[in-house]
Amino acid sequence: MKRILLLFVMLICMSGFSQSNKQKIQSQLNTEMKKFGLTTKDIADWVVESEVTSETTKINNYYIVQRYQGIEIFNAQSNVSMKNGKIINISNNFKKNVAQKVNETTPALSALEAIENAYSRLGINNSTSFSIVETINDKSFKLSDGIQEDLISAKLVYQSTKDEKLKLAWAFQFYSPDGKHLWDLRIDALNGVLLEKNDLTINCNFGYVKQTRYPANYPFNFNESTVSKTVTSPVGVNAGSYRVIPYNYESPNHSPFQLITSPSNTIASPNGWHNSNSLSGTNSALIYSYTRGNNVFAQEDANGNNGTGISPNGGAALNFDFAYGGQTSQPTDYSSASTTNLFYMSNIMHDVWYQYGFNEASGNFQKDNLGRGGITSFIGDDVLADSQDGYSQATATLNNANFSTPNDGSRPRMQMYLWNDGAPPTNFITVNSPASIAGPKIATSNVFEGTDRIPVPVSPNGITSDLVLYKNNPTPPGYNSACQVPLNAAELNGKIALIKRGGCFFNLKVKNAQDAGARAVIVMDTIPNNPTRLSMSSTGVVGITIPAVFVTKEIGDAFIAEMVNGSVNIKLEVPPGLYLYADSSFDNGIIAHEFAHGISNRLTGGPSNTSCLTTPEQMGEGWSDWFALMMQLKTGDSGETAKGIATYAINEATTGGGIRNHPYSTNMTINPLTFADTNGKSFIDPEDSIEKVWVHAVGEIWAATLWDLTWAYIGKYGFSSNIYTGTGGNNKAMQLVIDAMKLQPCNPSFIQARDAIIAADQATTGGQDYCMIWKVFARRGLGVNASSGDNSGDRTNIAAINDQVEDFTEPSAGANCTLLSVNQFINNDKISVYPNPAPRGQLNIHINDFVGKINIQVADLNGRIVYRLNDSNFNIEKAINLNSLQKGIYILKVTNETINYTEKIIIK
Repeated sequence: MKRILLLFVMLICMSGFSQSNKQKIQSQLNTEMKKFGLTTKDIADWVVESEVTSETTKINNYYIVQRYQGIEIFNAQSNVSMKNGKIINISNNFKKNVAQKVNETTPALSALEAIENAYSRLGINNSTSFSIVETINDKSFKLSDGIQEDLISAKLVYQSTKDEKLKLAWAFQFYSPDGKHLWDLRIDALNGVLLEKNDLTINCNFGYVKQTRYPANYPFNFNESTVSKTVTSPVGVNAGSYRVIPYNYESPNHSPFQLITSPSNTIASPNGWHNSNSLSGTNSALIYSYTRGNNVFAQEDANGNNGTGISPNGGAALNFDFAYGGQTSQPTDYSSASTTNLFYMSNIMHDVWYQYGFNEASGNFQKDNLGRGGITSFIGDDVLADSQDGYSQATATLNNANFSTPNDGSRPRMQMYLWNDGAPPTNFITVNSPASIAGPKIATSNVFEGTDRIPVPVSPNGITSDLVLYKNNPTPPGYNSACQVPLNAAELNGKIALIKRGGCFFNLKVKNAQDAGARAVIVMDTIPNNPTRLSMSSTGVVGITIPAVFVTKEIGDAFIAEMVNGSVNIKLEVPPGLYLYADSSFDNGIIAHEFAHGISNRLTGGPSNTSCLTTPEQMGEGWSDWFALMMQLKTGDSGETAKGIATYAINEATTGGGIRNHPYSTNMTINPLTFADTNGKSFIDPEDSIEKVWVHAVGEIWAATLWDLTWAYIGKYGFSSNIYTGTGGNNKAMQLVIDAMKLQPCNPSFIQARDAIIAADQATTGGQDYCMIWKVFARRGLGVNASSGDNSGDRTNIAAINDQVEDFTEPSAGANCTLLSVNQFINNDKISVYPNPAPRGQLNIHINDFVGKINIQVADLNGRIVYRLNDSNFNIEKAINLNSLQKGIYILKVTNETINYTEKIIIK
């Protein structure tokens, strides 16, 4: 059992929150209470969960959580933006009529009883006792399961349910002991029922589907869209040499390995990459010669146990110069090179994005926060980065990469895997005779459990023998199924057995042939022209000691036809130079993508709540793709060039389409995605057979939009190769996105994330790029009248990913192309529609402080106008009666010369 460490938490980031600011927030809540549809009791009890400041926008963001009788309501978090001592926006997410919705104030289950229940419901066997290792207050604890070093966060909360009730619950966040999940869940504090479960380990192992769409034509002028303006890169000052793929190249297919010296940045990592002391600390035990430091601890984890793997040692000179033999090499031969590149790129991500505001106070990843803000703990929250994760397990874990982001002060984990999705078919079989069928034949190896998985021998140590067709009693499933003992055991002895598929488990077939003395087994398919080549699986370990492969029916039939006339002699072996794996730790794009999940999760909703990207429309995958693309920008690049994600991992050429539906490009013939394409993006999860939102397909629409925005900025401001402190358009786009993440609410929709970007530009430049930003968004269907519809619940709320409405309208041009006032990204928040859903069609429209004329229009989801009221007098609030409409979902529009508001309404 690992040593259990007591977690001492010190809250630094809240020290700047004054009583005066709290009074200002309360006063603003009182003023806007009616607009938000809240009661006095709803806004009477709240707490500041975290505070984040942006140096560029000069905005302080206070993430405040609603409470009832001192108990927090889970994710009822509002983002209060304050600049120059004045509140400029409240993104409200408080629950309405809380006092009528809560069921209880006293739990029947203790935190320890509830966590035992949670483990049981997740099927986790814990033979030790749970214990409280820290009491933060009477409603919040740190627990230990006696197994892991990482602790369990426990907090008493109210959980909102689908029927709009608030149930008293225990909220837990913890790693599963096998390291495959970071669970964020709520257990009913009265009866132990699992109320909600989210896995904060974000996997990127989805199969990809190439789609074909007709070319779209939404013109936009990306001026100077080929990068031409450059400045020199910053000079590193800290020791260390690393043979790696440079950060701005994706993979070994894009660039040769280079020995890079002193790449760390003195601002982000003043102690370098191998020292986790404080700024003035001299503890030699915290100075490392291997791939560990204040930001990242990288090691191989081939056995997948998240334990102590091998970390390459660079010696006193920190010289990490290790060779990579390529995709035909065994992973053990290059694990040091793999871990070194993972360590390098992860640190680069830390240092680069530190410059743009992902720093200690904003919840970045460091063991020691160097006295610069944020939450510190004895364990720290440096990134645990595992290379070659799980490939040597009994059942190898392949074709994946993931990142787990707990709340600030707890350690994230990045797991990088080997990939063989792109492996070409393997000619494991060579027919020596007869000449009529001689030559190489494609076969697939098995994935039997544990020690039963015997690899095909590697050339020149192959098995050469005649084939013998296995014969058993002619009862179902057939004469050659090998589901019974053989009738021709003597013939099989010392030979390679040919067996037909069907009737019993593959491993039983192989074991029966082995018991008869066969040296190896070939199982043939029985389905003609089957496009799927099976990797034979098993159930249990039965003691197999011989290799076994699988071939198509057509190959097997050819063998049998020739065996009628004489012997068929074959050689079974792994041919020389066989493609084995692509190691994702050499794919800088995948590393950047995974690390970026940590950035978006810590910045959205504040560092103390990493559960703010869990709704159906969450764009985490989109941000991560965009971060990866930004790291690879180089002089000479063009926005129109197709950029695929993870081409190396799936064994494509550098010009391949990658693992998304479309490669990224500003050319909409290459990437035609628009906001409407988010609709219908769901799949059946093979792990639990539940239909879920396909977050990768949703996210790529957001990434395509941000990529367009980047090239619009480059076209206007040029490009800087100084990714740290440059002033080019790429730098401005990087800053804009980070600033916007801090402004957007918990669980933002596409529309809210768009508005946050417009607000960030407004706060930093006074709206200098307002018109350009709107053009980009409108081009991808996120114009002023676009609607996200419902964005509630989690990834299983499939209806919520089928109601988005795109729009290509830009705002009317005005001075500086600015239709809105200084703070007006926020003005839509000054309009509220309630109750929604509207019982019997009775609906109220409230516009704060507005008197004048408005137009009201209601349309069904087919765009048909079903209600219209033009040039109507309006005085702050107006009631409309829609009881003539059938129950269902509609789109409400409120407009005049200065208002353009769209909202989805439900009539019930």
